[in-house]
Amino acid sequence: MRKLLNLALSLTMLGTSIVSFSAPAEAQSLRERQRYVERYCARNPRDSDCRDFRRDARRWDRRRYDRFARDRRDIRGDAAAAAIFGLAAGALIGGAAASRGGAQEDRRHIDRCEARYRSYDARTDTYLGSNGRRIRCTL
Repeated sequence: MRKLLNLALSLTMLGTSIVSFSAPAEAQSLRERQRYVERYCARNPRDSDCRDFRRDARRWDRRRYDRFARDRRDIRGDAAAAAIFGLAAGALIGGAAASRGGAQEDRRHIDRCEARYRSYDARTDTYLGSNGRRIRCTL
């Protein structure tokens, strides 16, 4: 059950991180938008929109930039970063939740075994049976 909970937490973190990593174009300033186009055009000099951008960048309004960014957005980089972040965060949160829940469960198990068997040894999780052998406590 704990593994299923950890998996669910990890997938939830992955999904929320993908959403948070894809910043909308509206949140960028004019200079950031121009830098994005300049970097793209430096890598792709023959793109027709790049030629138009180099001719007159001042004509580019928010609508024009949004279309350009939407058509050429590098989804692979965003998704890879989101996946790495989501898995790391999910593992951290899941591990913390599992260790916290596991420690409480272990303490209850030890308390039950100590209450039931006087010869219970918490270090080995065994008690001394009537036949003289050590037996694992399964309470």
